[in-house]
Formats: sequence, structure tokens, C-alpha cells
Amino acid sequence: MPLPLIQPDLAALLRLSMPDHKGGIYRFGGIWRRDTPPGPAAAWLLNQFLMLGAADIEEAGLSDI
Repeated sequence: MPLPLIQPDLAALLRLSMPDHKGGIYRFGGIWRRDTPPGPAAAWLLNQFLMLGAADIEEAGLSDI
């Protein structure tokens, strides 16, 4: 989406205060049924996670798209 359309929403986002967790590595995973693979948007997101090294994509993962 064009930034001017979402700028007010981005400015309204709050940063969560999580005193028990100061940050770190977050693991993401993708799972889907083989007969209904992710659509274009989900496939793009999973690829982004994969490129960043932040995804745990198993055998049933992106190779099935």
C-alpha cells in the first residue's frame, strides 16, 4: 500500500511493554495443507521469513508451492 495511505495507522501503533522479555530471536513457522498451498501473499511472506533465516520451513513447506 502507498505509505501516505497507511502513515496515520503506522503512527498510531503502540510498542508493547514486555518487561519479562527484552527481545531476542523469535521463531516463525509455516504450516499448511498439501491440497491447499499458500496463496501469493502467504508464499511471499514465507519466502521473506526464509530469506531472513527466521523461518522453520519443513519438508511440506515452500517446495510444495
